[in-house]
Amino acid sequence: MKRCMNITVIICFGLGIFLNSCEPKDKIRIPFGYDSEFDYLAVLRSASAYAYEPTNDYPELTYQDHADEKLVELKNRYNLDSVAGTGDELTRILNLFNWVHDEINHDGGNSTPDPENSLSILDYCRETDKGVNCVYMAIVFNEACLSMGLKSRVIHGNAKKFIFNGEWHAFNAVYSSALDKWIFLDPMKRAYFMDENNNLLSVAEIRQFLIEGKQLLINPEADYNGVSFDKNEYLHYLTKNFYRFSCSVESKFDNYGIFHLTGVTRNYVHLDPGGEPQDGLGVATNCCTSNPDYFWASPE
Repeated sequence: MKRCMNITVIICFGLGIFLNSCEPKDKIRIPFGYDSEFDYLAVLRSASAYAYEPTNDYPELTYQDHADEKLVELKNRYNLDSVAGTGDELTRILNLFNWVHDEINHDGGNSTPDPENSLSILDYCRETDKGVNCVYMAIVFNEACLSMGLKSRVIHGNAKKFIFNGEWHAFNAVYSSALDKWIFLDPMKRAYFMDENNNLLSVAEIRQFLIEGKQLLINPEADYNGVSFDKNEYLHYLTKNFYRFSCSVESKFDNYGIFHLTGVTRNYVHLDPGGEPQDGLGVATNCCTSNPDYFWASPE
């Protein structure tokens, strides 16, 4: 059954926005925030199967046309035609991805730029030489992709206990027509994953690979602020945040405002394991589903 609601009571603490959970206490005691020693894989493997409920009356996920005035401004100001290049689709996607990672450093404690759009974030980073959090990095990459006519989403990866368990992660899913899948791309780490045959993997595939213990290959050029990192530690971190997923119903320019609570209309859809609908994003209209075919459907 669809679960749509408005949540207006929030608790603000530091960077994040946290919601009280109305779920019963978990059999496995899950720590608040991220614990590098905790067995998140056991939690992920304990998740209920997806319910695949009918979604005929669910909101349509939409993607802004590249002719939008602000997307054109972004493309022209940063010469994104040249950045993307003239290669095939995957090459253009990865060129934009690398450009965003090189333009912006990560600082998980910084949610300063307002409004929360690519033009504002890029201006801030260039003027101050400061980094921003993962959500802002994903916003910039998302809007860069949209400006080039690529379908893209900012995905919030969340823990089991509730949507904001003290810490969450944002990354991107970019649709590849050539592969007919939503490719996982994380600007924070310049990271994506492949199977043993070097096929790029989607978010859904990575989640299933984690559950099944299959080998995941990371791209060799992945780095964090120019420094190499431990792949296994990163996968452990992602395992916590691959329990459930959220995204905005509309992927478009200047569509967030979650840190400054600006006057942006917030409509979110959440993909949860069967029988485990989450509370939803504060000050938003939230629809919960347990149908991955709907959440990860190919865009028209």
